[in-house]
Amino acid sequence: MALSITGAAAETPKDTLVVADAIDDVITLDPGEVSEIGGVLTTNQVYQQLVGFDPADPAMIVGILAKSWTVAEDGVTFTFTMDRSARFASGNPVTAHDAEYSLRRIVKMKSRSAFIITQFGFTPENVDEMIKATDDDTLVVKIGEPYAPSFFLYCLSSYVGAIVDSNTVKAHEVNGDFGNAWLKSENSAGSGPFVLTKWAPKESITLSRNDNFWGTAPTLKRIVLRHVAESATQRLMLEKGDIDIANKLSPDDHDALAANPDIAKLTGLSGTIYYMGLNTRNGLLGNEKFREAMKYLVDYQGIADTISRGTMEVHQTMIPRGFLGALDYNPYSYDLEKAKALMAEAGVTGDTSFNMVVWNTPPYTDFAQAIQATMASAGITLNLEVVDGKQWLTRYRNADLDIWLGLWGPDYPDPHSNAKAFSVNADYAPDKSAGLADRFGWTNDDLSKRTMAAVREQDTATRQKMYEDIQREHTLISPFIYMFQEKRAVGLRANVKGVVLGSTFADDRYWAVSKD
Repeated sequence: MALSITGAAAETPKDTLVVADAIDDVITLDPGEVSEIGGVLTTNQVYQQLVGFDPADPAMIVGILAKSWTVAEDGVTFTFTMDRSARFASGNPVTAHDAEYSLRRIVKMKSRSAFIITQFGFTPENVDEMIKATDDDTLVVKIGEPYAPSFFLYCLSSYVGAIVDSNTVKAHEVNGDFGNAWLKSENSAGSGPFVLTKWAPKESITLSRNDNFWGTAPTLKRIVLRHVAESATQRLMLEKGDIDIANKLSPDDHDALAANPDIAKLTGLSGTIYYMGLNTRNGLLGNEKFREAMKYLVDYQGIADTISRGTMEVHQTMIPRGFLGALDYNPYSYDLEKAKALMAEAGVTGDTSFNMVVWNTPPYTDFAQAIQATMASAGITLNLEVVDGKQWLTRYRNADLDIWLGLWGPDYPDPHSNAKAFSVNADYAPDKSAGLADRFGWTNDDLSKRTMAAVREQDTATRQKMYEDIQREHTLISPFIYMFQEKRAVGLRANVKGVVLGSTFADDRYWAVSKD
């Protein structure tokens, strides 16, 4: 299949969906360790979980590979009954033993994504006792302590809860790696509607239809994800018919396409939050008053109304709108005099300079330049280190920076996905996993304790109030400058039908897509 961005108008094959996105951040396609946007988008088309949720109503938890489940009175024992009509791409039946292997595998691999599961008290030493298949039909899981039952089910619905074909993966294990080397590049072992065919890093990922899929067969024969970082290039390719979906169009590009009858626009509210993380280990960034001053040096509404119009809304708390506990609380706006007064209280007497790591793709570069300008008005120089997606994530994970301009997408539609990351220090996490608070060198014992109490609260109304109170304080004192919640606006060819935009991290669904 040849695709070009020059020459006469083209059209992608009717049986192929071509999606343009920024996917140079992908470093693995093993569902047990994947966490980058492009990687999760890929594995969500290839693998399935025990349970999921309705994207139109995230409060509705539905069975996928499990046809039913029960929660014992002790609040810690979950019993899943498998849907035995399910089949892997290999043709092997999906059994409770596959689910047992898959969930144990995540814990024993100790991957960076394992925290979603290990926060329930699973360790490599105890997981064989806590996760057991009693027969091919029945999986029994015992978690470490009672939580709101929906919280555990939501975690199982995340990308890391993918169930792999244990027989196939075991056949490709090398030196106890649980098949990781085999799965992370150009192989897959899922039960979803597509299989992984090819991955050319920083170029493209190709998926082919799973002809053994046990559900409704996809119309598409293949999906191609192409790395195209520039919005203008995505627009040109969409207009020419070289791609079917453009995931990263700027507001200007959407405006330019509005009158084109061959192009449609798909919108929805995403759970993705854009923020600046300030490394409190680095000089003045550890000073709470100085951090507060910086929060008054971003023109939030100005950015939302201009360079991000129609694609972002101002949002200054850690839990996204649409989730339990979400709060309409935006205490900051651009206020130069207020910022200068706070800087004086912080003891700042001269100009300051920080390095900010930025992904070399919109909207990050646009945000960075706008913020750089308003910070400069108060004598704060931001040196922009514009890097590719892989370097951007590596610097962030190693805390090798002063400031990180990035995003956080919830891994599952429960407020704890965000609250744990931004508020809970490793000492208070059941699995001792480090979150964003630790990554940026910030510790708050009180908020850590209160956040963990909220996820254990069984009464929904009480739990909601706890998150609301936590967020008001967290927004004010934390080293995170929350700026925007994403409003998805995706451009697509008018003949493309059936795309479902996800509400959580890279959860778009392509398996029901058809092309007129």
